[in-house]
Amino acid sequence: MFLLTVKRRYLKEVTCLTVVLSLVVGLVYLFIPERYFVWFPVIPAFFFLYGLFNISMFAMAFRMGEDKIIPMFLINKSIKLISSILIVVVYCFVVRHEVLSFIAAFVAFYIPFLIMETAYFTKIELILKRKRRRK
Repeated sequence: MFLLTVKRRYLKEVTCLTVVLSLVVGLVYLFIPERYFVWFPVIPAFFFLYGLFNISMFAMAFRMGEDKIIPMFLINKSIKLISSILIVVVYCFVVRHEVLSFIAAFVAFYIPFLIMETAYFTKIELILKRKRRRK
């Protein structure tokens, strides 16, 4: 039951954050349309899909044992950082259109998602820690 609640709440947060950031960054491009790039929808899609991957890995770690959650969190952060760097580098060298705009938009998504994910999983870890103390 706990895991199902955690997954639902996380998916709601990831969805809301994706929509809000997409709208905010999209509004910025309304004011500076010459900086818009066709690949913009790839950025929110990447972060949303990574959120799905992240929560599924959390669920797997939770089922394996609560002691696996923190290492899985760190592995997920490493995978996300490496894949983000690869996406930015590939875009810069292959597409080469509005590179600074792409990087700025990517960072505008990366940082809020990093903060949200870290805060969310820290809160979950504290809840689990309190449950372990009660036992």
